[in-house]
Amino acid sequence: MKADPFKNNLGYMLRRASTASMARLAEQFATLELRPTEASVLLVIEANPRIRQSEVGRMLAIRSANMAPLVARLDDRQLIEREPVDGRSHGLRLSPAGETLVAQIKSEIEAHEKAIHDVIPTGQEEAFTKIAKAIWKTMEG
Repeated sequence: MKADPFKNNLGYMLRRASTASMARLAEQFATLELRPTEASVLLVIEANPRIRQSEVGRMLAIRSANMAPLVARLDDRQLIEREPVDGRSHGLRLSPAGETLVAQIKSEIEAHEKAIHDVIPTGQEEAFTKIAKAIWKTMEG
């Protein structure tokens, strides 16, 4: 067996855990014909009816150049609807088909979260969450 120079590197382990977790979630969303980013956008729209596309992008750290085609794909699938918010901009809301799909997304996320929680020792979930948030905030700057 080859030596692993990263086996004790916490940052490397976090990246590998994140990559593995996102790959599994992507597989789950693929059954819904969605990418994880598209699912995230739909969840944000559900939580914030009439939210502007630019606000969704800021909230999820998606560049505006990437938001336009992403929203267009959701619109093409008739998962979202646009409605005027003011004289110049439109808000996004879920269509009935989008609402149905979001229920399925939530079910997939619930199963995914359960798989993660099952790995965390009982009684340590709160500490794990606190540490993960602290790392995220520190590294984000």
